[in-house]
Amino acid sequence: MISNLWKPIEEYISKINSKWFMPGVHHYTNVKGALGILESGQIWFTERAHLNDPSEVSHGIEIAAAILRERGKKEDASRLGGAAQNVFRDFRFFSASFSFEGDDLSQWRAYADDGKGVVLSFKASAFNNPKAYIDNLVPDNPTAFVCPMWYSSNELRSVIASIIEAWDGKNIGELCDHVFMISSMFKNDCWKPENEYRFFVHGSRHSILNSSCYRSRERNGEYEFGKRFPFRSYY
Repeated sequence: MISNLWKPIEEYISKINSKWFMPGVHHYTNVKGALGILESGQIWFTERAHLNDPSEVSHGIEIAAAILRERGKKEDASRLGGAAQNVFRDFRFFSASFSFEGDDLSQWRAYADDGKGVVLSFKASAFNNPKAYIDNLVPDNPTAFVCPMWYSSNELRSVIASIIEAWDGKNIGELCDHVFMISSMFKNDCWKPENEYRFFVHGSRHSILNSSCYRSRERNGEYEFGKRFPFRSYY
């Protein structure tokens, strides 16, 4: 059964997607990464612990705790921090990043080997019906959606407040998990020029780790965990 806490997130995704005309999105990478994508027909989804802005998830938890305290729910606010550790243990959240900007200098420098790399451009139609697509690859009803990233703390606070309003006050882990989900759709304003578009996949740790898509790799001397999913069309 889908949680009632998903509805505010679903409404937000629908609203934000309706604002964009999306003929295509773009993925910046180095030559090795581009060849790997094109030769394998797969793209890497990064686990949230390895995203380039680790504060984007913790920021949402801080907002949720502040709202709970404002509403006189200090005990729930205190429990939220502890629940975060359990959610990290029991769930996995992966994303692949794209951009609406096909020729952005900052992204050439940051993600495409300082301008010596590649931009792969994908038809927006490749991301239609992501849930049905991911269901064929990951068992046990994972969450899958696509959404432009947004850069407003006020908007994030508004959606988190709606999630808290829908919460029955019982399962703090359920609240924490949904706060994590919406927080991953927002970034600090300093990232706004990237005009990012993300494909998200979220599921239970057991299901993710037992999926044939789950992988680990060494990157910059550290192990990074992710998933490799086939993609369907590009141009």
